[in-house]
Amino acid sequence: MSDNQQRIPKFEALHILRQSMLCDVRDRGVDTLPLLYQDYSNGIISGCRMMTTKETITVQPGLVKHAGFIYYLQKPMTLAYWPTDEYAILKLVFAAPTELQGAMVYELNLDLTNNLTLTPDEMELCRFKLKRGSILRVNYTDFFDRTTEFDTVNNIYAPYAAVGRSTLSPDITKAFANEVKNYTLTELDRQFCLSALNGQPLSVETIGFYISQRLQQEEQAWDNASLFDGLTRVLDEIRPAGLRECRRERRRRREVFVD
Repeated sequence: MSDNQQRIPKFEALHILRQSMLCDVRDRGVDTLPLLYQDYSNGIISGCRMMTTKETITVQPGLVKHAGFIYYLQKPMTLAYWPTDEYAILKLVFAAPTELQGAMVYELNLDLTNNLTLTPDEMELCRFKLKRGSILRVNYTDFFDRTTEFDTVNNIYAPYAAVGRSTLSPDITKAFANEVKNYTLTELDRQFCLSALNGQPLSVETIGFYISQRLQQEEQAWDNASLFDGLTRVLDEIRPAGLRECRRERRRRREVFVD
């Protein structure tokens, strides 16, 4: 008998429920997902989108890989937020696995703190700085708006699972592609946009290579912050001069308002 025999149990009325059938279901469900993402880094695999109200921030269901284990956020997780003059980080906290009533329990919790230092058992989901009387927002007016200092959810630093090492959110690279596709592009731009518009995470190497080639600069040790900064410089170069000046003027008006 082959070691790779596939057993799919058939559950039918009046049939005996055998232990081997339950084991087949367990093995197929528990073992398949890790195999799909065995070459991926830690980080968000899918979902975990943010929603906000006047007083709370909610993380939607999703899949997250941490320390080789894939966590399934089955239900939304909600925390209250508050105004602060400092950046606050919303993070997942992974507890050490415990055994309970014949099962291994992998627990994760949500935490909001002004301490920007993460431990190995914590993962950033987003950060923000909120002014008193303002509401935290998750919608952006354009690509550059993602780094607006106040009242804006910033998920640039959140790690997304990818082959090799964690990378930028696919929402960020897709937003970049959706914005630049309206302008005159090079063949390199078009190739990058076609990949980004699929909505799947792009590797650090892919994004970094595109930025380096587009800006004609040396490769560097990329992280999420430098990747996003590189994409903003590429977008600033692609956009027509008149639009670049409008953006600078809007930023100047925003800075005067904040001051």
